[in-house]
Amino acid sequence: MQNEDFKFYTLPFAFQREKVSSTIQQWVWGSTPSGFKRLRPDGTRMIVVREGIESCLLKEDFMGESDPRTEVSPFHGRGQLHFLQLENGERALVRVYRHGGVLRRITGDFFFTWPPRPFRELAVTEEARHRGVPTLEILAACVRRAWRPFYRGWLITRELTGADDLWAALQSERYVGAAREPLLKSVAGSIKRMHRRGVVHRDLNLKNILVRREADELRSYIIDFDKAKFFPEAVSSWMVDRNLSRLLRSVSKFDPDGRRVTPEDWKLFLRFYREA
Repeated sequence: MQNEDFKFYTLPFAFQREKVSSTIQQWVWGSTPSGFKRLRPDGTRMIVVREGIESCLLKEDFMGESDPRTEVSPFHGRGQLHFLQLENGERALVRVYRHGGVLRRITGDFFFTWPPRPFRELAVTEEARHRGVPTLEILAACVRRAWRPFYRGWLITRELTGADDLWAALQSERYVGAAREPLLKSVAGSIKRMHRRGVVHRDLNLKNILVRREADELRSYIIDFDKAKFFPEAVSSWMVDRNLSRLLRSVSKFDPDGRRVTPEDWKLFLRFYREA
C-alpha cells in the first residue's frame, strides 16, 4: 500500500516537471519544423538547421561579416547581406537581424523577444512553403546569446541565383516596354497565390519580392515572412485590399515621382491580380 501511495504522489510531480521542461523548450526554441535539427555548439550559440547540412555550418563560426568565407552580396535589407560559401560548393545568403527606427538606436542589433525572431521566421516561412507560396528555402536560423535575455540573430537562405528584388527590376532596362507586362503579371500571380493559400504578408514591399528568369518563364518569390499571418482559408477581400495598399505605399516610398512605376503600371498590376 505504501508503494502505491508513493507512485500516486510522485507521478504527478514527474508529469509537472516534464510539462515545465516542455514549456521552457517552447519558449527558448519555438516550433521547429520537421526536417530541421536543434543544435547548441557551445554555451552561447543556438542553431536550427536543415537536416543534412549541419557540418557546413558548424565547422567554422560564420556569425559575423568578418568570416573569411563570406562576401558582400548585392542585396540589402536593413543592412548589407553577405554570401556564405558552403562546403558542398553552394552559396547561401546571410542576413543579420537589425531593428528599424528608434529602437535600433537604443538596442543596436540586439533583440530580447523569445522565442528568437530567426526561429520564428524559419517556422512561418516553412509553413508558407508548405502551403505552396513561392519563397526562398531557409537553411538555418541562428542565435548568439549576449547577456540574458539579449541575443543577436542570423537567417541563412539558399542562394536564388540570378534574382533581383522587385525595386531593382523596376529600375532595370530589361523590364521596360513590352517586358514590363510579364514582370507585373508574375508578381501579381505570386501575391494572388499567397492570398489564396491563406497568408498575409504584413511587410509586403518592393524589397521583399524577388524575380528571376527561369527557362522561358519569369518567376517571382516572396520573402521575409517574419510578420506573416495565417488563415485556414483564402484571405478576405478587405485584408487583400489592406495588403495591396501596403505594397502601394512601398511603391510611393521608393518611387515618389512615379518615374519607375506609373499609375498605368499599377492599374495593370491590379488587373493581372484579379485575373490570376
